[in-house]
Amino acid sequence: MQVVSENHIAEDVLEGYVMARLSEAEVAPVEEHLLICQRCRERVAWLDDWVDSIRSAARAPQRFGVKRQD
Repeated sequence: MQVVSENHIAEDVLEGYVMARLSEAEVAPVEEHLLICQRCRERVAWLDDWVDSIRSAARAPQRFGVKRQD
């Protein structure tokens, strides 16, 4: 897996990082890059917010007659 592409972390790697799906060996270079790259830190913050929104929506009470399937 290529972590840094064109001086930034690949989108799929950032998504895996945010969702805690990377191995320990994959996390280290991501976190090292995040220390020096504002753009990637901003992308991680945006992805964190997006994941939180999706998880909140999944936990929300049913609306509009649509039933959640557990």
